Amino acid sequence: MIHVIDPFSQAQPAWLGLDDAGFRRKVYKVVDERLHGSEFLTSGLTIFEPGEASSLHNHPDSEEINFIVRGSGEVVTADGTRTPFAAHTFMYIPKGAHHQHVNTGREPLWLVFVYGPHGMLPTN
Repeated sequence: MIHVIDPFSQAQPAWLGLDDAGFRRKVYKVVDERLHGSEFLTSGLTIFEPGEASSLHNHPDSEEINFIVRGSGEVVTADGTRTPFAAHTFMYIPKGAHHQHVNTGREPLWLVFVYGPHGMLPTN
């Protein structure tokens, strides 16, 4: 069965990073093994306000693709390398690679994530 999903009305949004200044973001997970029965993929939309970031994290057993719908920022690696990205660009993150998304722009950053096989979202 094909599913057309509106993340704002059908997803179960979760706030991440509320306990750590600068790491707050809202995640709308739309697909995983429980949501729509995906066998291999986890996907959703993360919205970062200006100046916000994810924690430095990884998905130990999953490859990840990101698509930037809106906004701009930098992806930071474990060694501190910062690579800028803009709207309408993709990112490929290899399995196990530590990474951090940072909104360096003046508007909200909308980042679509898809990774597989399934894995946990960062806890902060």
